[in-house]
Amino acid sequence: MTKIHILGPNPETFLVKLAPLFPEVIFTVGSYRDDFGKNFKLYDVLFTFSDFLSPDSFKVSNRLRWVQSLGTGLDGMIDSPYLDETVIFTSMRGIHGPQVSELVFMHMLSLSRNYSKAMVNQRDHLWERWPGKSLQKKTVGLLGVGIISEALAKRCKAFDMKVVGITNTRRELENFDKIVLRKELISIVQELDYLVVLVPLDGETLGLVNERVFSGMKRTAYLINVARGGVVDENALMTAINNGEIAGAGLDVFEQEPLPVDSPLWSQPNLNLTPHLGGMVDVYVEQAMPILIHNLKAFLSGQNDTMLNLVEHQKY
Repeated sequence: MTKIHILGPNPETFLVKLAPLFPEVIFTVGSYRDDFGKNFKLYDVLFTFSDFLSPDSFKVSNRLRWVQSLGTGLDGMIDSPYLDETVIFTSMRGIHGPQVSELVFMHMLSLSRNYSKAMVNQRDHLWERWPGKSLQKKTVGLLGVGIISEALAKRCKAFDMKVVGITNTRRELENFDKIVLRKELISIVQELDYLVVLVPLDGETLGLVNERVFSGMKRTAYLINVARGGVVDENALMTAINNGEIAGAGLDVFEQEPLPVDSPLWSQPNLNLTPHLGGMVDVYVEQAMPILIHNLKAFLSGQNDTMLNLVEHQKY
């Protein structure tokens, strides 16, 4: 029988929907990082999120034939030196547009309206008013143009914002006022009021948003990262905020997760933090289930080439 381990927060929510549909499969679950139980080397399939893995997670997984990411990212999986090139990789690409867009707007509005100060004043029973910054007519740059960016661009236009896409392929897309090449990043950030990071982490994007980028941004501009922590140089970001090179930032992802309790980011002024909440919503399991069911049926019937969101092997 095929053995599948589901590793992530509340894995039972996936289990209760999948187990009745696939009685020929043995399912096990884990709910914290590297929670593989005692029989990881016997699993055929792993369903998991990248942040539930460590660099040595796959060291004893010599039987794995398929890894299904429960998120969009495959870092920590597809680049593992312990997995054979015959292992199949699939992702959850395509389902995150609404919730990630909403989180981006939460950060943009919170930063623009200084909502963190309002929360402190509420706690202290202090009535204090100040003018916020309107999103209307502001320019937002989306670093990385894919399904999530397209969903976000549509919502930005509803706020009457100008949308600039930053990617490796110049093309025309609905809801984008213009698209520039990634090599133009340093020059285009001079025009932006918000820079939203949406690129995957790979060899080209590691440390992409760095000191040079921050020094080119408006002093009134904000950075928002909902992609991967390694794309943004966190030390350079804190320096830029402290030196007034940018107005502030919102981070949902970090170079190290969970964020260490002694990280200076926790107390960095003008920085809003959320603990990698971008894709986490109440309907996530329902969003993911069509892909999981389709892919599992294909895998069990030996029709691997029909699986959704297949990702080719690559080394980061």
